[in-house]
Amino acid sequence: MSSPEEIGKAIQKQRRAQKITQKEFAQHLGKSERTIQKYESGEILMKIDVLKQIANELNVPWQELLSPEDNNIPKDNTATEYPAYEFHTMSDVINALFAITELTDFSFELTNTKPPENTEWTAGIKVNGKGDGKYDADFCLFMENWIAKKNMLQTGKLSKEKFDSWKSDMLAYYKDSRLDNEADSKTE
Repeated sequence: MSSPEEIGKAIQKQRRAQKITQKEFAQHLGKSERTIQKYESGEILMKIDVLKQIANELNVPWQELLSPEDNNIPKDNTATEYPAYEFHTMSDVINALFAITELTDFSFELTNTKPPENTEWTAGIKVNGKGDGKYDADFCLFMENWIAKKNMLQTGKLSKEKFDSWKSDMLAYYKDSRLDNEADSKTE
């Protein structure tokens, strides 16, 4: 699992390898030098969109900052740390959807197309990456990466071990990203 400190060290390593000072890096990102210091020390847990901005500035894939190369130990502790939800019936799936609709930090719309208005019969959840929810952009960035990883796994360009390691990294990265739901908001 990549901790904020490990991510910070990976950022610092990349920045130093490119001979960029913290001050220069801060200017490129539109941040303060102190913010860069906090990123590199792991004092700040960055959202994925910030991590992606940093990676773009360093010209490296953002996933590389989550999984530094010098840490090649398989991280397949996903099942024990983040047990899978139990979905045995359609009722279990629908109940999970009802729970998601109560979240206030995550906004989405439910979509449905059907004949005769449309040639396809589909249903889905649509999240606007520029929406008002606290984690809307994170979700869209995650989905973009997940789809790419699944395609790589299916075409043999990524091993199951590396996919599982990436999954562990993602779950660990977001484990402290608390979502508020309407019930919690009313009691505060």
